[in-house]
Amino acid sequence: MSSLPQRDVMDILWPTDSTDDQRGAEKECRPFFVDLLELDEVQIEHLRNTGLLSKLDKTNFDVCLLYQPHSTYLYKAFGTLPAGFVSLDASRPWMLYWTLHGCDLLGELPDESTLQGIVDMLQACWSSSNSGGGGFGGGPGQLPHCATTYAAILALCIIATTTKTTGNNEITEVAKRARKYMKDIQQPLSEWFSQLLEPELGGYRMHVGGEVDVRATYTIVTVAKLLHLPLSQLESPIVISFLQACQTYEGGFGGEPGSEAHGGYTFCAIAALQLLGYLNDDTVDLSALRGWLVRRQMAYEGGFQGRCNKLVDGCYSFWQGSALAILSSKNRGKVDKDPWLSQLNKEGKAEHVPKMLFDEGMLQRYILLCAQDVNGGLRDKPSKPRDFYHSCYNLSGLSVSQHYGAGVAYGHKTSSIVAPTHPCYNIRIDRVQSILDCFCQMLNSTE
Repeated sequence: MSSLPQRDVMDILWPTDSTDDQRGAEKECRPFFVDLLELDEVQIEHLRNTGLLSKLDKTNFDVCLLYQPHSTYLYKAFGTLPAGFVSLDASRPWMLYWTLHGCDLLGELPDESTLQGIVDMLQACWSSSNSGGGGFGGGPGQLPHCATTYAAILALCIIATTTKTTGNNEITEVAKRARKYMKDIQQPLSEWFSQLLEPELGGYRMHVGGEVDVRATYTIVTVAKLLHLPLSQLESPIVISFLQACQTYEGGFGGEPGSEAHGGYTFCAIAALQLLGYLNDDTVDLSALRGWLVRRQMAYEGGFQGRCNKLVDGCYSFWQGSALAILSSKNRGKVDKDPWLSQLNKEGKAEHVPKMLFDEGMLQRYILLCAQDVNGGLRDKPSKPRDFYHSCYNLSGLSVSQHYGAGVAYGHKTSSIVAPTHPCYNIRIDRVQSILDCFCQMLNSTE
């Protein structure tokens, strides 16, 4: 039996704008996939000087993560930003979360004085709703919004679980402040979230009078779970039915019923269903979902695309990668058992789980080779500039690929590792455990 000749798949596709764009994406990634052993000594020495290769072991050609340049870049968010950032004036909690979480994964959180300043800014973003309760706006004086409330709470949870350097696990003063503040806003948050449910649709609005989509359900579920908010309506049949209706014929999830399947919305739906205990075959078509997700990993680049017929983008390293990590769990859909917290061992690390549904090594290769900017920060793809958002989600995707599958399948065995993040909440898994314990104790002490 004769075999077909080996050809680049792009060579046999009918030329369109989409195929031309895909060829362009592969072309810009190709130089980064060069065999390092084929480079001359000058080029190798340059890579070692930038930190991409180890300076200590001249025989090692495994790619490293640029910890210091990345943390230095992320620290810029904690000071005065250039005038161009005015376009992100409604995203202040997001920028603080993206950079704080990125630094946390790198093991480079800022000092306590800086963390106090972050709490000050987040408190300034709190806004009471005219209809009762309140949440966090995108900046001081802005209306409360589910997305920025989610980002603010995650940033506060990171700060609330920081410990002193004495080694006795005593929490810092700023951690005590963050915990007290979150306790104080539990009731107004619950009141505001309750107003956002649209009974006829079963979904939540992003803000009072705003759009209804799966992001709202996911962000509210996340905050409610972390802070033990009493929102029984979250598990009502209409809420689950709304999430169920967002699954498309493709297998993924759209933002609302009838919309195109998209990686970000798919993650929100999967994570919300997992946290609520409804990620099972009775609720969604898991086979179709699995098929849609695994087809989003690009065969050449190794990273993920966000939708069918789109280009690779580093941010989907987390959105798609984490969705697949959730699906890969043997304990998915069990509300009484968090499969990742149960893996947390005494050293505060997540144990590896076999049989991930994507190629971890290919994803790690894309992040380390194509997404890293040698000057610090991470990006969508080589032709794009670095930014806080892509830095956060590239590092988060790297974390998921390293800690919930085969481990470090590509890159330096010790100098490319980041801390384990929780696939549903996306803050460090040890911090999830600490904040859940903290608010559980608070709840018990008031009963």
